[in-house]
Amino acid sequence: MLWVWLLLSPAHRATFGSQVNSNTALPECAVCPPVTIIVPARNEGKILDRSIPSFCMQDYPDLRVILIDDQSDDNSPAVIARLRADHPNLTVIPGRQRPDGWCGKPWAVQQGVEAVSSPSQIEPWFLFTDADCIFHPQAVRQAMKRAEAESLDLVSVFPTLTFSSTIERVGVLGLVTVLVMMFPLGWANDPKRKMALSAGAFMLVRRNAYEKAGGHEAVRAHIIEDVNLGKNVKSAGFKVQGNFTRDLVQTEMYENFSDLWEGLAKNAYAGMEYQPHKFWVGLIAGVLSAILPPIYLIATLGWAIQAGGRVAWAAFALAAVINACILIIHSRTVRFMRAPWYDMFLLPVSAFLYNMIALSSMWQNHFSGGNVWKGRRYDRKMLLQSVSTDKSG
Repeated sequence: MLWVWLLLSPAHRATFGSQVNSNTALPECAVCPPVTIIVPARNEGKILDRSIPSFCMQDYPDLRVILIDDQSDDNSPAVIARLRADHPNLTVIPGRQRPDGWCGKPWAVQQGVEAVSSPSQIEPWFLFTDADCIFHPQAVRQAMKRAEAESLDLVSVFPTLTFSSTIERVGVLGLVTVLVMMFPLGWANDPKRKMALSAGAFMLVRRNAYEKAGGHEAVRAHIIEDVNLGKNVKSAGFKVQGNFTRDLVQTEMYENFSDLWEGLAKNAYAGMEYQPHKFWVGLIAGVLSAILPPIYLIATLGWAIQAGGRVAWAAFALAAVINACILIIHSRTVRFMRAPWYDMFLLPVSAFLYNMIALSSMWQNHFSGGNVWKGRRYDRKMLLQSVSTDKSG
């Protein structure tokens, strides 16, 4: 029943229908408000030569880019120096030491926000993005047109994903399918519902809405700061919308398998709010609903062939329906991401991989002193502050 509902639910079916692309027909903005793109970067020297020019060279009249070098120890400083000379609208800020109680990315972004000059006569906007994203020249203009056309306070664009390995593709595509099942955009974009979904790759937010929602200080201890920032903006009474895109924003989330494992492990237990009971319920539910269905199909087919009878064949039919629903649902993600068609069969493999990563995430948090990302370890005590702060608020 769960899988049939997920397949037929209008909110879930509409997820990839909520798009904004370079050719989306939208009315031109009456006024183009000033936009400041804020980019935290830590050890992203390999991609900065491509990403930063794509930010600085947007087809948008009043645009500034602030890059925070978050204490990189690769070749980033040399690359950044060259870029700064080539792009007059680029400002570079050396990242300061992270204070207690802050995760790295929120603190880096906070420094960028503090560097923005006082508001102009026209209300300014912030655009938060990641240093490994590549923007289409129309990205800012199209997002701002969508914001104005629908009176939005925050527009988030979920990037088109690229992959350099099969295991990366299998793992990330499965994660996307799971996320859109848990947080369908039909609900997340509904002002009447509390659910919100936003992506750190592209978050265009009105400055007033950002400040009234508490800004990055309110999510300072959150590993998953982008989703929580969007949730805070919506909870503050502002209008939030998420959209997929085929061309406005592009990124390769992880460079290799170890990067994939570390990146997903930092988020997995955080997604369960570091609560063991939520973690185990989610893990068991994932095993039963996403990993075991192919085994159900094989087992019930063997039972039906060997024993016969209506009960056995009914069990096989139900298992077949479950697996058909999984294939159709996952095929939506596979088609949208332009992945090979046979990836539609691999959601159980993705779910198994993610469950192993989730177990690693839980183990790190409880028994290894916290979670690791970008060479930094965030201790369990600090991460738990994000949960207690949310509950007290």
